[in-house]
Amino acid sequence: MNFKDELKRAIIAKNQAIFLVSWEEERAVKQILNTVSPLISDLKTFIWNVSEGIIDENEKQIEKVDNPKDVLQYFDRVQDKAILILKDFHLYWQHSPDLIRMTKELIYNIKRKLKYIFFVSPVQEIPIELTREIEVIEMPLPNKDELMSVFKQIVTRYQNKGVNISLSKDDYDEIALGLQGMTIDEATKSLVKLFHAKREIDSSILNDVHRIKKQIIMKESVLEFVNERININDIGGLENLKDWLIKRKDAFSKKAQEYGLDKPRGILVMGITGCGKSLSIKTIPELWKLPMFRLDMNLVYSGIGGDPEKAFNRALKLVESLSPAILWLDEIESGITDKQVEGPTSRILGYFLTWMQEHKSDIFVGATANRIDRLPAELLRRGRFDQIFFVDLPTWKEREEIFKVHLKKRGNDINDFNIQQLAQITKGWSGAEIEQVIISAMYEAYAEKRKLTEDDLFKIFGNTVPLSTTMAEQIKKIRSWAHDRAVRASKETPEV
Repeated sequence: MNFKDELKRAIIAKNQAIFLVSWEEERAVKQILNTVSPLISDLKTFIWNVSEGIIDENEKQIEKVDNPKDVLQYFDRVQDKAILILKDFHLYWQHSPDLIRMTKELIYNIKRKLKYIFFVSPVQEIPIELTREIEVIEMPLPNKDELMSVFKQIVTRYQNKGVNISLSKDDYDEIALGLQGMTIDEATKSLVKLFHAKREIDSSILNDVHRIKKQIIMKESVLEFVNERININDIGGLENLKDWLIKRKDAFSKKAQEYGLDKPRGILVMGITGCGKSLSIKTIPELWKLPMFRLDMNLVYSGIGGDPEKAFNRALKLVESLSPAILWLDEIESGITDKQVEGPTSRILGYFLTWMQEHKSDIFVGATANRIDRLPAELLRRGRFDQIFFVDLPTWKEREEIFKVHLKKRGNDINDFNIQQLAQITKGWSGAEIEQVIISAMYEAYAEKRKLTEDDLFKIFGNTVPLSTTMAEQIKKIRSWAHDRAVRASKETPEV
C-alpha cells in the first residue's frame, strides 16, 4: 500500500488524529490537503507553527498564536468541518502534562464532528498517554518517478537557457536512482547547483550526484559512504565467492525482474582474519555499479547518534531510501551477538532479524564475521542471508595470485621474482601477511635507494611468525564450525 492510500484509509476509518512522520513539511501538507479535500467537501484548513501562528491553506495568517495550548482551544471552538495541521508539536508535549491532557480531550471532543488533527514532524515522538489515540503514518521520501520528474524539469529549464544536454535514457534512469534518498527540495537544490554555469551536461553528472549523496549520509553519524572501489580481479583466489557475485551483478535490473529472478538479500562472509573477507565485500559496489554504505555498530552503541535503537532504525530506513544499494556490516558479531542480554542489544537484534526477513527494498547486505560462534542461530538460517561463505587461508595457487597482485600494484616487475617459490615458502600465511611482507621489504629497499629483490622478501620471512602458527587452535575451531555450515569461498583446500 502506498502512502496516499494509507492516509486515505486512515481518514475513511475515522482516525481523526494522525501523526505524519516526514522530513518534508510542505510536501506533507500538500499530500494531506490533496487526500482529504476529495473526501470531505467545504473543509476549512488551519495550519500552525510557533513562528507564524495559525494560517490557512493559502498561507494567510488568521491569528498570531504562539502558545500550543491556545491553538488547541482555538480549534476546539471551530464549529465547521475543519482540519488542523500542527508542525513540530511533539516538542511542546515534553515535560507538559497539561498539554498532553488538553490534546487528549480535544481528540475526544472532535470524534463526534468532521474535524481532523494532523501532527507533522520528522521524528515520531508521542507521549505514551496518547499512543492509543493517534494513528502514525510514515511518509516516505520521494520515489524514483517523482525524482525523475524533478530532474526533467531542471533539464528543461537549463535547455531553455542554451545548455547542451547529452544524456541517454539509461543516464536518466541512473541519475533518478542516484537522487533517491533526497527530499524534493534537496534534489532540486542539488541539481541546480550541478547545472549552474555549465555549457554541457553528460553522464559524468552521476558522479556528482553520488558525491552529494555522500554528504547526505554524513549527516547520519553511524553511517559511512564507502568511496573505495576495488576491482574483483584484484583479489587473489576466492573463486567460488567471486563467481557467485559475478553471476548476480545485474540482479537489480529490470531484465532480471522480468526473467522472474528474486533479488539477492545478502551474504555473510566468515572465516580467518586477514584473508580477504572485507576486501571481497568492497568489490561489490564496483562490480554491481551500486553505492555502498557501512553501518558501524560500535558507533550505534556509543550513543553518538542518540538512542542506539533509534539510531539503528533510522540508519536502516535511510539506506532503504537510498536503494538500490549495498549495506556493509563489518565484523557483525561486535554489535549483534547471541548473548541473551536485555536492553538495546536484544531489541536491535530482534529488529534486524525482522528487517532482514521482511524488507522489500533493493538493499543487499554484505556482512563479515571473524567469531561466527558468537552470532545467534536465527541470524544464520536461510531466508536472512542467501549464502554463507567461509574464507580459509589461501592455497598455493591463491598465494601466487596474491603475490602478483601486490607486487604489480606497487610497480614491481613480477618477472623479477620466482612467484612459485615465494608461494611455497609462505604456506600457512594469510593474504594480509603477504601484503605486509611486501610493504616491509619495499621500505628496506627504498631506504637503500634500489629496487625490491627476492632477498628483501626472504629477510622479512625469517622474522615473521604466520597466523597459522599463532592461531592454530582458533583456526581449527573455525574450520570445524564451517565444515557443514558454509560454502568454501575458494575452490581448493589450503595445505595447512
